[in-house]
Amino acid sequence: MANVQHSSLTDPNLHEPKGISTASANQLYLSSGSGSGTWTNANRFPGTGWGKYTNTTYVLTTALAISTTPVLLPFTTADTVSQLPITLTGTTSSLMNLATETLLFVAVGDLHSITLTMEVYSATGSPAHLDLIIYGSSDGTTYGTALGETTVYLDKGAGQVITESSLFPVTSDMVTHGARIYLSTNTGTANIINIGLITARVHKAR
Repeated sequence: MANVQHSSLTDPNLHEPKGISTASANQLYLSSGSGSGTWTNANRFPGTGWGKYTNTTYVLTTALAISTTPVLLPFTTADTVSQLPITLTGTTSSLMNLATETLLFVAVGDLHSITLTMEVYSATGSPAHLDLIIYGSSDGTTYGTALGETTVYLDKGAGQVITESSLFPVTSDMVTHGARIYLSTNTGTANIINIGLITARVHKAR
């Protein structure tokens, strides 16, 4: 048998990569860094993903009262968690702690987005707008560091459907302690229903 250098081989004489016979469809070979590797599902490589969460208490005629004192926005149900971010090892990364209404994040340097929806059921005391603020924490106890804020004008009052989106980079405190969404009015009370949230890791940090 001739002694032919591998570098001299040309197609179709080249062999397939190691382990290809047992690899599943849509898998890529991932190096372990120690001279070996594993076949890994390609959908894990981007590291992006999203989850949808809602509140099933404040619906129909049962409304959450929002006044001038900031109220932590509550969520009770994970509606869609089949598309959460997946690490290279196959671990699913949660994006919400329902027990504490805390947004969760994966890694420092990620780009993250949230889209919040709700409906104004009724209003008293003539509130002109809602203040929507995302608060972070440096200790996991007090959430008072404003990460972002937006003003939602109540032009229609009862029956007004609100949709607000935000895009922001993730910091180390956010990864460690998460973030929470608070809502308040400038005056009076706005009663809201049908609260929903889509939170997404849209870019994996390099």
